[in-house]
Amino acid sequence: MSNQLDSFTAEVDAWIEENCPKSMKTPMPVSEQVWASSEIKFPNPDSKTWFDAMVSRGWCTPEWPVEYGGGGLSFEEAKVLRGRLKFFGCRPAQINFGISMLGPVILEFGTDAQKKEFLPKISRGEIWWCQGFSEPGAGSDLANVSTSAELRGNEYIINGSKIWTSEANKADWMYCLARTAKTKKKQAGISFILLNLNQPNIDIKPIKLLSGQSPFCQVFFDDVAASESHRIANENDGWKVAKRLLEFERTMMADLGSEGAVDIEPIKTYKKSNALNAPGQHKLHKRISKHEMRNHLIDLTMARAGVESKSGFSPAALTLKYVSTEETQVRWELNVSSLGAGGLETVETSVGLKQEISKSFFYSKAYTIAGGSSEVQLNIISKHILGLPS
Repeated sequence: MSNQLDSFTAEVDAWIEENCPKSMKTPMPVSEQVWASSEIKFPNPDSKTWFDAMVSRGWCTPEWPVEYGGGGLSFEEAKVLRGRLKFFGCRPAQINFGISMLGPVILEFGTDAQKKEFLPKISRGEIWWCQGFSEPGAGSDLANVSTSAELRGNEYIINGSKIWTSEANKADWMYCLARTAKTKKKQAGISFILLNLNQPNIDIKPIKLLSGQSPFCQVFFDDVAASESHRIANENDGWKVAKRLLEFERTMMADLGSEGAVDIEPIKTYKKSNALNAPGQHKLHKRISKHEMRNHLIDLTMARAGVESKSGFSPAALTLKYVSTEETQVRWELNVSSLGAGGLETVETSVGLKQEISKSFFYSKAYTIAGGSSEVQLNIISKHILGLPS
């Protein structure tokens, strides 16, 4: 196996050298992100060249079967591929929640027809997906969803609203939780439905944040139709699908760089700072060093979680979301501190590096809520890992 992986590593290195433009081996600003979409846009020719190369090789979804647009790689080969892409500093070819979250649950729970309909399009970046889970009355208590889906003939008629839905105003489709039965146990009456957003009676309102951005939205449904064939798993069995998807989401959030999140290393900001020799800077340097060591431990835990998840349950994965998103906040706080006095400015008044850091500093707070708040994650850890009473 070692010889085979060594040969594959050499093949990947040669392929990256031939197919990844130099500009795609640089940090990616938000303005140059490539989002999967039915109307996909490329900020420059190099980003399209890199996207086309990755899609044609199936390496945007390396472990998916070739018949669904994947690369057909083994777990070990996919790990090598991701490692080499990271080593060379290659940008993500596309940002696609379908790849990191929805696709894996379709592979696990979907019918053959659903796999053939959606997976190739997801792999090729042809659909912008958003997640319709949280509601005004169902955030941390997700099982409290009240958005209803009534089956009429071969269609579900959906009414209600979702909130904190990332990029809903740009998305093509939504995977959502809707109540299809009223039961004593709230989790038992929920279904997981795929919904085309390109239809009437859907009202999407962006929510402006402290960062100046509006990535989150509230979505209102008024007699909106979804095909019964687009329900994943059995009716009223959506809770187990949602729990599995949240596992994938939390693992993805532990590796935000893989989804194109802006990443500026505090040590580089520190070296560029005019306050490098200011009193007390040695303390900041120590904090940055400890942060980088913790980040390395998170990477190792992520690798272990990948192996454990193959058997279904991964204790490591349960800790990743909490630890990594809390550490992400530390990362941006260190970037701000490294800029010295006046390091944190408003998004509107700052420019260049300061603006990127300001945006990410404010937005990093959202990571501790998305995918389950830090408080909810601590409850999960205490119950399922430490065995403490609820």
